[in-house]
Amino acid sequence: MDQNLPLRLYNVLAKLDHSRTSTPAQYQAALAKLTLRLLPLVAVGLPENVTSPSCRDFLHLLRGSINQLNATLNPDQRFAAGAIAGAKASWMMRPKVFLAEQSSTYLCVVRSIQLTSLDASPLTSDESILNFAEALEEACVKFGTEAQNALLNSIETDLSKPDKVQFDAPLELTFAPFDRDLLPRKVRFVGVWSFWREWYNGFLAGKPVDWELQRRIALIDDAVWQSGPEAVAAEIERIKAEMLSEKLPMAETIELNPETGQFRAVPIPVENAPYMSALLSQIEDALEDCLGGHNGLSERAGDVKKLGRVLTKYRDDPQNAELTLTRVASSLRAQLHESRELPDNEDNLALLNAVEEGVRGIRANHPEVAANREQLAQQALKALSPEDKKVLEEALPVLAAISEPELAEDFEQDIPELINDALLPLPDGAPPLPGADAATRVFSRVSKMALLQEQYGKLTRKGAEWFDSDTRKTVQLAGLVGGGAVTAAVTVGPKLIELVQIGLRVLGVL
Repeated sequence: MDQNLPLRLYNVLAKLDHSRTSTPAQYQAALAKLTLRLLPLVAVGLPENVTSPSCRDFLHLLRGSINQLNATLNPDQRFAAGAIAGAKASWMMRPKVFLAEQSSTYLCVVRSIQLTSLDASPLTSDESILNFAEALEEACVKFGTEAQNALLNSIETDLSKPDKVQFDAPLELTFAPFDRDLLPRKVRFVGVWSFWREWYNGFLAGKPVDWELQRRIALIDDAVWQSGPEAVAAEIERIKAEMLSEKLPMAETIELNPETGQFRAVPIPVENAPYMSALLSQIEDALEDCLGGHNGLSERAGDVKKLGRVLTKYRDDPQNAELTLTRVASSLRAQLHESRELPDNEDNLALLNAVEEGVRGIRANHPEVAANREQLAQQALKALSPEDKKVLEEALPVLAAISEPELAEDFEQDIPELINDALLPLPDGAPPLPGADAATRVFSRVSKMALLQEQYGKLTRKGAEWFDSDTRKTVQLAGLVGGGAVTAAVTVGPKLIELVQIGLRVLGVL
């Protein structure tokens, strides 16, 4: 290594070089964190035009960084290859985007990502693509002495950890002055960068975006990365919707009816229909007995209304019947055994038993529903923010307009319930949480609708008739479409994407 380097820098790089073979996990993670610290400095000159070569170049660096991070936690060689591909693509574009005032920092980032591969040449080898040490020295001079020492301290700290460096501590930005954000203000709210800001802010807060989501984004096909920021942003939204759908499974399919141009939910039928019918008849009889006496239940009660939907609308829909009966069973148990709002007499206990038997019977005779329940039981829902509740409220008329009557009716029942449940304080002072069955139905269905938005756009663009339809008028009244020939895909797509974001936040993915 070049002995003419400043002593402190020389010593830190010597430790980093040595760790490549002695503690490769720390070596890779230290480089990944160094990349994160330097990325905002490379982004300083980003233009607002996302099709510009500079934006494509920065996107390749982001590809390299997210793959580099995944490579520190996963031995899958695809991540190291993705990091190298990102660095190489950026380097190939450098004549178009190279800015003299950012050159040394840019070189450090490219070389840091390129070193993700443990087979890469040593840090200061003459065979390397870039002389990392000289570039880092030049960049450190620009940071100033205090920031330079802080940066070198951070590398030493990362290398000193006994185990693989984790990312659940806030990332310290060691250069100053600089705004704590990935992007400069002029492009901060350009839509194609929204995920990347959220991704970067997760590291700043010590709360990284879900690693499975990061893994899927890192492995986006090369052809998509080469297509530019807009193509990558669209693919990221597709991946989010797919992931939300997987996390909230329901034994139904969401389809587009080509005749109406609206979405509909098609349940997967129960395997033992006569048994299902018998279970529901028991519930119906028990409910009739409760309502016929002085048992504390009335036809206006929420649980009674839910059971009414199970006995009518969900009679041939085992997934929604199970979701609703599970909620009613929980509510009845609480009223009978905890709050004592209902007397624990023979009629009420018989109703609870019939509802619980119905839940068990559906799960026993519908393996997919049982598997879905097991997966849903592992989900810990987070509280809805006031902003999220407002978005849900605004989205309701749109979702109802683009859905066939039965699906629209579910949205009209579930979204108010979801919002109201989240508003009610819990007795122990814990934050109010959204109702599990309403959240499951709303966000599972929205995710599947988002995955179909391209098909929806094609369908609604078939002819001009849509522009005079009740659907479009309802969407206009919701304030989401301006005048003129605006397609449903342009209108509905962003709202579905926004709802997917909320669903992923409720599940703790974002």
